[in-house]
Amino acid sequence: MRLVITGGGTGGHLYPGIAVAEVVQARVPGAEIRFIGGTRLEARILPQAGWAFETVPARPLPRRPGPGQAAAMLVNLAGAAQAAGSLRRWRPNAVLATGGYVAGPVGLAAVMLRIPLVIQEQNALPGLANFWLGRWARAISVPAPMPGFPTERVVVTGVPVRPSILLGERGAARAAFGLDPDRLTILVLGGSQGAASLNRAISDAATLLMYERMQILHQTGTEHLEWVRREIGHREHVGPPVIRQVAVAFIERMGDAYAAADLVVCRAGASTLAEVTAWGLPAILVPYPHAAGGHQEANAQRIVEAQAAELISDADLTGLRLADLVSALARDPARLRSMAEASRRIGRPDAAERVVDLLLAAAGRAPLPPPVGSAGPPPPGRAHQLGATGLSR
Repeated sequence: MRLVITGGGTGGHLYPGIAVAEVVQARVPGAEIRFIGGTRLEARILPQAGWAFETVPARPLPRRPGPGQAAAMLVNLAGAAQAAGSLRRWRPNAVLATGGYVAGPVGLAAVMLRIPLVIQEQNALPGLANFWLGRWARAISVPAPMPGFPTERVVVTGVPVRPSILLGERGAARAAFGLDPDRLTILVLGGSQGAASLNRAISDAATLLMYERMQILHQTGTEHLEWVRREIGHREHVGPPVIRQVAVAFIERMGDAYAAADLVVCRAGASTLAEVTAWGLPAILVPYPHAAGGHQEANAQRIVEAQAAELISDADLTGLRLADLVSALARDPARLRSMAEASRRIGRPDAAERVVDLLLAAAGRAPLPPPVGSAGPPPPGRAHQLGATGLSR
């Protein structure tokens, strides 16, 4: 089988494609996979990881008519022509579009060449490229039922998560990060680049909670690491505090980070939420306020409505507000357990497998899975049980 995966610009569009690629490699002996993307994150990550990768011209399409829109359309048409040449030479059995503006020209090329197209939409509100391509797709993978796509081709799969994300053992993970084996552990994620408002709030909250017996594993982003470490140093100089805070720029082994955690404080990107719920973890969500179309707010709302998370808007985020909520959850083990169980119920650790099923069906190698509304309940995620000092598996 030959598969082309297109999409990128952000990790939210890139990593679900990588997750699907890894599952295809495991399930289909001899499968050949090629990524086609732009010049942003994917151009750095994919070659480093050893995936075949090529770029095509692409540009985001402005919402308002004008010279910028016309220029973007010309660039994207050039990208579609280049992608068509590549697809014609390589002759894949199917194309998977995971979103981002680069998916538009590549997906269009697949449609023009009558190559089966499958869409994987991560967010609660469809992105422009995926929404536009949906009318021609053989199947559309979504995290939950949503408007905007042809209903008869929509399949609720969840958002694909890399298999390595689901691996991790609590004791070994805590030891690897230098964490205490028995404390309530809060994992803070602001995305790969970090989030300034979240970093400030968690640092202020840690100071307010400095005499609580808990610990924080904090992914700060490279730009903010030294500032966060200075804040930790100031607190330790005044202390010594009881609370522990381990700050790192970027966490490579995310499976270990989730294995170590009892509670996650994070943005509401679709991939992050897919990972958190696949692990069955409770969360405090702070949606990124400038996400296109407010899609992080919509992503977060689904998790909150399932009673798996609490929400603080970025505008309302302060150290005091965050400290109060963390403290309330830490003192209410039954509530944490209930949130964890709700998270597990909506988690889809098998999402990548289900998207591979769609691709095999589109390529004529398997029956098409049932459309949205006829699928059974998701398989259980990684359940948590409440222990004496917090959540343990």
